[in-house]
Amino acid sequence: MRLKETNKILDDFEHSVTNRIRACEGRTGFPVMEDYGITRAELDSYLFDKQAIIDSEGSERTRYTWVGILMVIPIVVMSTIPEDNLPLGRWTIIIAILVGLLLCLIKWCIVKVMIRTKLNKISNPSIDRYIDDVLNYQL
Repeated sequence: MRLKETNKILDDFEHSVTNRIRACEGRTGFPVMEDYGITRAELDSYLFDKQAIIDSEGSERTRYTWVGILMVIPIVVMSTIPEDNLPLGRWTIIIAILVGLLLCLIKWCIVKVMIRTKLNKISNPSIDRYIDDVLNYQL
């Protein structure tokens, strides 16, 4: 698989923290890792794991594909039933669309809960405090 834009600057959580550290390290008042009892290897590992969990939701294309699939399933199921047997006749398609939207909402909620649970599981208060201090450092 070929990447379309290899020169694109990554702007995600992991890179925003590491770029801020690289740009401000050594300035007066900038947080020092040793003061928080962490090493660079621990920070890098933690940021990598956290970014992997954040990215586990998938790309925008994948999310839209899932929305499309979940929206079509109820419509396909309703279309297998003869129109005369449907409770609301032609208006049943609106119910099918609403059911599709409900399926999308349920999937979205489940994914968000799973991501939040995984993030809470790997949480490290000292590293999180350091990251917050780095991101809140005023240039």
